[in-house]
Amino acid sequence: MSPKTLFAWLILFVLLPVTTFAHSLFIQAGRYHVHEGKSSPLFFCYGHHIPVDDAVRGKKLRFIRVIRPDGSIQNLDIRDEKSLHSYVVNYDMPGTFTLVAETNPGFFTTWTDKKHRKRHSIKPMSAIADKALSVEGSLRSSQWTKTYVTCEQPSTPFPAHIGLPLELVPSRDVGSLHQGDTLRLQVYKNGSLYTGEGFWDATYNGFSTQAEDMYIPRQTYKGGSIEIPLDVPGRWFVRFFAKTLPTGGTNKDYLLEKRTATLVFEVPNARKRPKSSGH
Repeated sequence: MSPKTLFAWLILFVLLPVTTFAHSLFIQAGRYHVHEGKSSPLFFCYGHHIPVDDAVRGKKLRFIRVIRPDGSIQNLDIRDEKSLHSYVVNYDMPGTFTLVAETNPGFFTTWTDKKHRKRHSIKPMSAIADKALSVEGSLRSSQWTKTYVTCEQPSTPFPAHIGLPLELVPSRDVGSLHQGDTLRLQVYKNGSLYTGEGFWDATYNGFSTQAEDMYIPRQTYKGGSIEIPLDVPGRWFVRFFAKTLPTGGTNKDYLLEKRTATLVFEVPNARKRPKSSGH
């Protein structure tokens, strides 16, 4: 395929809705501020509805990790099941815990078979090559997601950048955010500040029950920083993605590569009712 054709597909895939290709993955904590010794679950939002949507296949997840305040890493054993994949985390020391997950790459291929029927598949382009009259598009998708939990008090320095292949890096401790603040994020790719083109959006739990109906709709990113005005308290979900040609040129499995990074954090509200004296 010529470079001009590949570039044309890149433009087309960027303009098509994100829902065409893949669910988005967001890792969440049950609690965002905990006392030392507390055990609390993590779980996932996977799909197009906030705060939870479809179940996640265990084989979809490459890893789930808990990065502790002392820098040690706990790799969780992923169950072979389709669920929200909730796992209990033991917050056994003061500081900031980082909960992280990565997907195994997924594929989406659109093609025309030899009877001139339009088809689509969640397999790589090479898997349908013998059946295809033509391939209209093929994309590989990978995702990285993280969230932070404060146990007693935040770590110093705050672990903003943890070295994911694609990562949303906050400018400050997200556990100290309040309504009215503006959160600034930078995008890092393979350890360096990403200055290419991409897209981002953000929402909070309770803004909308409809699919892909975001409080801050899709914005274009061309380097610099992402600024999110935290107008309301609640659990916030931020998503960034970029689509590029395959590294190293033409690839037999896909024409474009989509990488997505997500971040979840919570902006607390003041108590609205008097605290009860008992259960």
